[in-house]
Amino acid sequence: MTATLALTSALWDELRRALDDEHETAGVIAARAVGITCVGDRPASVAYLGRRLTWASPDSYLERQAYGLELGSAGWVPAMRAALAEDSVPVFIHTHPRGRPEFSKRDDGVDASLLSAMPAMGGGTYIALVVAGTSQAPTAAARVYYGPADPRPVPVDKIRVSGDGITLITPPSARDAETTAGEDETFDRQIRMFGPAGQRALGALHVAVVGAGGTGSATAEQLTRLGVGALTIIDDDVVTEPTPTRGYGITVADLGRPKAEVVAQHLQRTGMPARVRAVTAPIQDPAALGHLATADVVFSCVDGHGARLILNRWAYAYLTPVIDVAILVSADSGTGTVTGIDGRVTWLGPGAACLLCRGRIDPGLAYAEILEPEERKRLAGEGYVREAETRQPAVVTLTTLVASLATTELLQRLFGLADLAPTEILAQIQRRELRRNRVPQRPGCFCSDGDFLARGAQEPHLDLIWPG
Repeated sequence: MTATLALTSALWDELRRALDDEHETAGVIAARAVGITCVGDRPASVAYLGRRLTWASPDSYLERQAYGLELGSAGWVPAMRAALAEDSVPVFIHTHPRGRPEFSKRDDGVDASLLSAMPAMGGGTYIALVVAGTSQAPTAAARVYYGPADPRPVPVDKIRVSGDGITLITPPSARDAETTAGEDETFDRQIRMFGPAGQRALGALHVAVVGAGGTGSATAEQLTRLGVGALTIIDDDVVTEPTPTRGYGITVADLGRPKAEVVAQHLQRTGMPARVRAVTAPIQDPAALGHLATADVVFSCVDGHGARLILNRWAYAYLTPVIDVAILVSADSGTGTVTGIDGRVTWLGPGAACLLCRGRIDPGLAYAEILEPEERKRLAGEGYVREAETRQPAVVTLTTLVASLATTELLQRLFGLADLAPTEILAQIQRRELRRNRVPQRPGCFCSDGDFLARGAQEPHLDLIWPG
């Protein structure tokens, strides 16, 4: 059983600024729950997406000190009821200014009281969150209660903060002081750059790679060797004759086998610590969506517009950064002369312009690709949808190059190695030029709509029409 609390960087900034007050502060966050598979009454893997924060009003405090507070019902009941009314889980937050992210016995008593009050408000699951330290060096810890009948709290495995970058806050453990001797040796060269804490951050990541072809297999290979903790590979296609020319770990003996399974088995043979899972289903399949829901980062390594359209919205609805990867080789069909080689890596997440704002997606083609094949054929014949584009040229050196740029972009944003303001890299490979940009979010677009952020699986899912 794993649990993640996902927050936008804007919400996290508001929480950490509260540490500037020398007295403890309290509030409630409304969070949407998304996840997969249940064990009894508890989800096996779940992410809670923080939607909005309501601070307790100053007059609702009965007592407020540097090392404790007492809150009247007006300070938490209305906010908790509002969270439950919008099908969200209430998260009770309080601060420990200059303190540690630990729950005291007094906190245990508060949680017991709040948990016992949940049924009367029509709720069950409840989360407690403590934010500690200073605004310049904040840290946090959280735990989940699944109802009065099961009062044992489950620690939240990680708190994920996403915006222009991504930050993982994990609870203290015996491994915080140093990695095991074996991992010290395996990742020695990386630890020299990222440090032991950086390597642990990589080990805490669950990354999903959608598409197991040229860019996807190269991306998955690099992520595995970097030491990510969990890797989910999603692709419903099989290996064909051209695949081994670009696919890492794919051979001519694999013809007809699911790409995702072939790549996953290859990565498992490396002996790296990543827990690798293959999902051989289209991205709109519930099996694929369930695994995406608990990923910390998603790499979009797809060819068409349909899957890109879904992942474009996913980054905002699920507060899960998506790194969209594309490579285009343009050639004169008559002479075969190459006229352009263009690579693109785009960071999608809260605060960043989406692919629609950037004009990177053709909505007509995306709609056609999402439809079932027979429905697409029928509507195309009636002139309602456009047929999908033909396959483009692809070369292993180029797909590997853009995959490396994308994987390095994750490292830049996880460790703050570069300026995080630009959200897109454009590689004009034939001209040997590398450019970067940041496009503003378009007013009226879903990506700039605060209500769309962290909406999770709310219907209509991602505001899209899904095939029946």
